[in-house]
Amino acid sequence: MSRVLVTGGTGFVGLRAAAALAAAGHSVRVFDLAPRPERLSPGLDAEIVAGDITDTASVIEAAHGCDGIVHLAGLMTVDCARDPVLGARVNLIGSLNVFEAAKARRLPVAYLSTAGVFGPEDAIHPKPMTIYGATKLAVEGAARAFYLDHGVPSLGLRPYIVYGPGISTGIAAGPSIALAAAAHRKPAQIRFSGRVGFVFVDDVARLLAAAMTAPLTGATALTMAGDTAEMDDFVTELSQQSGWSDITIDGPPLRIPADLASDPVPPALGAQPITDIKTGIRLSLAELTGAAAVESSNV
Repeated sequence: MSRVLVTGGTGFVGLRAAAALAAAGHSVRVFDLAPRPERLSPGLDAEIVAGDITDTASVIEAAHGCDGIVHLAGLMTVDCARDPVLGARVNLIGSLNVFEAAKARRLPVAYLSTAGVFGPEDAIHPKPMTIYGATKLAVEGAARAFYLDHGVPSLGLRPYIVYGPGISTGIAAGPSIALAAAAHRKPAQIRFSGRVGFVFVDDVARLLAAAMTAPLTGATALTMAGDTAEMDDFVTELSQQSGWSDITIDGPPLRIPADLASDPVPPALGAQPITDIKTGIRLSLAELTGAAAVESSNV
């Protein structure tokens, strides 16, 4: 059994990635600034380590004895815009610390980049229009350098809007917040509009786990466009499935191309089907309404 370090392991994607890794037979060590072990999936026996991703020594120590690293710790778009220097420290310096921790034993690294490396007018050539996207594009460059200079293999994922059951944050969290609101019969507002790619969180988690299971080679960055649709279509489907209609949309389109194409997944990583929004909403509501029922019974 291999041991995988998951930075940001009690965050939105981190929780699902930890569960996917455990399901694939890996032992999980979670590294987080302020861990919330109670959020982990029931029955998941993960080792918990508290630490700051910007502290090189802490990251190297956390990676000791691990066979791979899934790197998810980071600041999102709004936080990076509010404090660009902190965003660079967490997203770029933190990622460099992860690659430094992987360097000695050439540990495979799977990390989250973003579809925000693209500007709104060009879906081919990266030209980020946010501090968040700029930091993530820099991380992709660092990943290539660490492979060429030190032989550290890596897989970076560029998902568009990641959604699903769980506690998500930032502007992109709108669909996930709407799902939880519908399950709990509460109003919610999605703060962006337009056509986007909806990427179900478990699709991301499954691919991250596959990267720790199959041998990685090179330094690859894959765009994950998911199921592309209008935000209105997502809200309409959510209303139909949940019977709840108090979800509103208010805000401009994101600074990302409306239509992105997913990159082909390397065959070594296995089949990676795309979850359509109808199925993603159904699965999310089933999990969220089940959790809501448990909460009600415990009151």
